[in-house]
Amino acid sequence: VSDRWRTEAFARAIQEVVQSGHRVLDVGTGTGLLAMLSAKAGAAGVTGIDQSDIIETAAKLVKANDLKDRVRLLRGPAADLQLDHKVDVLVSEWLGHFAFVEAMLDDVIDARDKNLAPDGVMLPSNVQLCLAAVDDAVLYHQHGPGFWRKDVLGLDYRMLEDRELAQGRATPGRVEAASLCSDTAQILDLDLKTADKDDPFVHGTCTLTAQRDALITGFAGWFVAQLSPGVVLDTSPDEPETHWSQSFFPFHPRAVKKGETIELRYELNRDEVEPRHLDVTLGVDDQ
Repeated sequence: VSDRWRTEAFARAIQEVVQSGHRVLDVGTGTGLLAMLSAKAGAAGVTGIDQSDIIETAAKLVKANDLKDRVRLLRGPAADLQLDHKVDVLVSEWLGHFAFVEAMLDDVIDARDKNLAPDGVMLPSNVQLCLAAVDDAVLYHQHGPGFWRKDVLGLDYRMLEDRELAQGRATPGRVEAASLCSDTAQILDLDLKTADKDDPFVHGTCTLTAQRDALITGFAGWFVAQLSPGVVLDTSPDEPETHWSQSFFPFHPRAVKKGETIELRYELNRDEVEPRHLDVTLGVDDQ
């Protein structure tokens, strides 16, 4: 809620999309913020659903804001929800780091298929995933695998750099725009009105071109969400910081010259052990 860039973008999109008399479903309503904003935008009836006990706090907030006559809250899994009417708008802030880390999209799609009218609107309506090469010594050496190059109280820990790189853990955090050293590749363009549950799990290759001489220390990933026709929520390094920031994927440092191309292989999969996590595999072909 305190992420103003995120929250105000959703508020503007709701104001644009929700019309007087609309019926709205808010999946993963949390504190009920988007449900209440939909009611204030003119919706005749709003249903908010959440599995956690935050729904009790949401009910108190709805009452405190005199919206109890238009906002109904339910506790339970959104995937099982079958309303007795179709809704005009399905709004959900299901986004996580690199868009899909919180693994809420499956429930959103189930709720969409059961409850959204054929001409209904999804908010967000579209999500894109982007990658770019990064030259950032601070990220790599202070917050990433390069940390182990420094001795620890006179002891040599350098072998742990390769071990940490092999673990392949991305770090959510701010990547400065000046650290980007290549153009941007879009690896996914997802239409939320028609997407299936497995559509985010893509693989392929993309070509990045170095924009300057650089030492690539990893790759930055972020998402761009089209919330409504006139509102875009862009979490790239060039935009104001959000609570998602970017995802930094550290990589063996690699020197490149301006104009040099980097063939980047990518693969996104469901994490088999932790369903709220996302497995991202990146590889660079030797040249």
